[in-house]
Amino acid sequence: MPFFGRDRETHVAENTIDARSGSACLFVGEPGIGKTRWARQIAARHDTVVVSASPSERMWPYSGLSATAAALGGARGAAIDRLLARGRDWPEHLLAEEISRTLHLVHDEPAVLVIDDLDEMDSGSVTVLSFVFSRLRGTGLTVIATADSGGDRHDFTGMLHTRVQRLSFDESVDLARSVLGPGTAQAVLYTVAEFTGGDPGSIVRVRLTPREAVGDDPLPLPLRVTDDRARRRRDGRLAGDPRVASLLDLLSVGPVFSFDRLTLIAQEQSVDLDALIDDGLVAVHGEFARIADPARRLRHHASLSADERRRLHAQAAAAHEETHPATFLWHTSFGAPDADREPLLRAAVDLASGGDHLGAIEFAERAMAGDLADDVRCRHLVDLGDALVLQGHDVQGRHYLRRAGRAAEPTLRARAALARLRATAAIEHVVDETALAVAVDADDGRTAEHVLCESALLHLWHGEVGRARLLVEAAIEHGVAAAETAVLVRLLDELGSDTLTEVTVDTGVAALQPDVEVPIEQAVLELSVAILREEYAAARRRIRWLLDGTPRVAPLWRDHLLCLLVTAEVRGGDPLGAREAVAAWRREWVDGRTTDVATILVLASAAALDPFDAQAGDLVRQGRELCRREGTPTLLPWFAVIEGGLALNEGRYDDAVSTMRAAREGIEAEDPALLRVDADLIEALWLSGRHAEAEHELRGFEQAALRSPRRWTTLALARSRAVCASDRDAARAFRTAEAVYRTDDAPSERRRLARARERCGAGEERIVLRRLPRAETHDRTLTPQERDVVALVEKGLRNREIAASLFLSLRTVELRLTGIYRKLGVTSRAHLIARLHNAAS
Repeated sequence: MPFFGRDRETHVAENTIDARSGSACLFVGEPGIGKTRWARQIAARHDTVVVSASPSERMWPYSGLSATAAALGGARGAAIDRLLARGRDWPEHLLAEEISRTLHLVHDEPAVLVIDDLDEMDSGSVTVLSFVFSRLRGTGLTVIATADSGGDRHDFTGMLHTRVQRLSFDESVDLARSVLGPGTAQAVLYTVAEFTGGDPGSIVRVRLTPREAVGDDPLPLPLRVTDDRARRRRDGRLAGDPRVASLLDLLSVGPVFSFDRLTLIAQEQSVDLDALIDDGLVAVHGEFARIADPARRLRHHASLSADERRRLHAQAAAAHEETHPATFLWHTSFGAPDADREPLLRAAVDLASGGDHLGAIEFAERAMAGDLADDVRCRHLVDLGDALVLQGHDVQGRHYLRRAGRAAEPTLRARAALARLRATAAIEHVVDETALAVAVDADDGRTAEHVLCESALLHLWHGEVGRARLLVEAAIEHGVAAAETAVLVRLLDELGSDTLTEVTVDTGVAALQPDVEVPIEQAVLELSVAILREEYAAARRRIRWLLDGTPRVAPLWRDHLLCLLVTAEVRGGDPLGAREAVAAWRREWVDGRTTDVATILVLASAAALDPFDAQAGDLVRQGRELCRREGTPTLLPWFAVIEGGLALNEGRYDDAVSTMRAAREGIEAEDPALLRVDADLIEALWLSGRHAEAEHELRGFEQAALRSPRRWTTLALARSRAVCASDRDAARAFRTAEAVYRTDDAPSERRRLARARERCGAGEERIVLRRLPRAETHDRTLTPQERDVVALVEKGLRNREIAASLFLSLRTVELRLTGIYRKLGVTSRAHLIARLHNAAS
């Protein structure tokens, strides 16, 4: 099995080994999860062997102890061998005590022992080693062992236990790609990852034809897997209650099963269905039930013979014939391939709209395995793709939109274009310009306006105001401008774009009212306008009202709303609210989601608000790199504003000045509250000793504030005036600034004023706090810990990678880097590496 993931388990094992005083850790996981492959990786890292316990040796007394002694070798192995030679007839507890005592008396180098399937050893060895391994402290011997989960055994209770998790979604996709080939369609990889439940033993056994792999032919669901009788013999399913196994077999042959019918069948078989639900074996979604774990379902299905599958399909069809025709057709289609498949596609759309995307995919693939009229296929696949995209499953949604082909109806083509636009923006983080030509030809002006306005909004999120304006003009020119376009015009006006006087459509909403029902697309635009107008309280209320309302807002729009909530908290200056909003936003991210530049900018802005959050710098660097990679340089100035603020807080005033001036040159905004850079720039200039420039910037800031009065501008202007007056009477200047603040003003602005007062204190205090030139120092002044960090920086490792390599927290690495920069007189990673290279030459 190829090796993927296991970062968490490896970190635990390495920490255990690094203790070096002696300890044991047992990694417990289900069969086939990749414990053996991982154990070999750990053994290879530490140049040791793997003791592989074999069930065939369980009848040999102390065969496991003998194998352990042989693997240890050296003085420890010889001592255990001598004890075994003398004590094979001793009671197990006596032998265990003697081995434990001997290991403490033997003087040998620290060693690592890796044991795979420890629970498969003979019972005598299990009893002895469970005692010995719980008392290894002081022996210098570290044991890393694996065992299968399940059962009622209580062996090795004295060892540290760590559960081996299944692969994450991204790791499952990578493993599926390595098994199925690099040409496999992304949507197929996602489907395989989801229908195997992160179980590597199932993923490596999936087999698809070349056309299935590239997405041209329907997928066989449940997935086609190679036979693995050895694993099935070890599967807990065969050792459980046969009545439960029979019920799960019935569930395994179909995507869903009527919960009411399943309840009756369970009662007939005397199975406690509620207990199966409570134990997590069966999941209920609406009126349907299914096996909760996709990997368990796949194993059950693979263990059935062809005759058993036919019998179960017939039983399931009979159970659904009168109440659920689509599910009835699903099961009968295996015996009647010429049956009408359109009801299956309709059911797929209904399931996707209801949030059951796995059931939707399974119904859709079964439908496409039969004959369908082109117009029927196209119409339903567009509906399915649109529903999946709205639910946040963009990759699979775009996959079905591609398979729908080109629709004959202009309005249907426009709907498909809108869905593709949303999916492409989420997957590739670009605006699909092909959707625009389709939109203007649509018979439905509302759909055309949706396409144009959403394209414009996507451009705005990437800072491309000019391109957004062109799309608004296109909506006006083609006569599709309505409420959304009018709100978008107001949004452009708030961003400083020239007002489009041609738009005279009244939205009917004079202000942001929580109880006003408007289309969600229009509500998102209204909220963006409200946030720019500093109506934060109203925006928060409106967002929460929409998120908590019924029917539940589709995940696509929930994501937009939660992003706007973070933005409102950031611009409102509330670090605690921003942190909570980010956590709520991340909780709803679907598997496989990638973060685009705009998302990283929002996260970096939220992190920069919190003085205890060390992620802001990493997020800024990540965002800059993505800007270059994705070709979206328009957001670089916004990242520069955050970077300049971080430099100001760290006392790097010259860096702050250059960075913030570059940001302001990149965006020529009339409203200073939009970029929010002026006050920090004035403070950085003042603290770097450039008082004349700071006062010049202050006069320009005052003039801009008169043209665009905002609450933020008022507070920032008060701080800037206090900074520039601090050389005369700092105490009075800052008291005057504090008098401007109200109790409901942003907490972050109060903190910035307090920090400015600390940095701009009168007399010698200010000189001490101001950044001063530092004398050159040499590498020998660095501590050993700092030299370790420098060595890894020179290798190109990022902060998180350095933290993982040295087993430190990210914050510790950042603090050590700050100390290194100060000692060596450098200001960045590139500067540090250049300094090291110059010193070496």
